[in-house]
Formats: sequence, C-alpha cells, structure tokens
Amino acid sequence: MDNANTEIEQRFIVTVAGLYLLAIGFVSGMIIDRIRFDESRSALLATLEEDNHRVHERRMAIEREESRERSVP
Repeated sequence: MDNANTEIEQRFIVTVAGLYLLAIGFVSGMIIDRIRFDESRSALLATLEEDNHRVHERRMAIEREESRERSVP
C-alpha cells in the first residue's frame, strides 16, 4: 500500500512539474513575441515619423514660396 501512495505522489509531482514547465514556456513565448513586435513597431513608427517630418518641411517650403510670390508685385 505504501508503494502505491508513493507512486501516486510521484505521478502527481511529475504532472504538476510538467504543467508548470508548460506554463512557463507559454508565458516566455508570449513575452518574446511582444518584445519582437515592439521592436518592429518602433522601427516602423520611426520611419513614419521621419516621413511625416519630411512632408511637413516640404509643405512649409511650398507655403513660404507662395508667400514670396504673393508679396512680390
């Protein structure tokens, strides 16, 4: 009877340890995925910000040019 209880306890411990490792692996995978997504998102946002700045500068130059043309008689 004692061997049966010990075997059940060992199976329980192995099952709990397996589930724990599975959960840790799942959470680690989610964290790594979020880090990779954030890196790619940051690069994309930086590119968009540069493009936005360039377009803004170009529009300001066009407005200045139009202002000069209007002020010259």
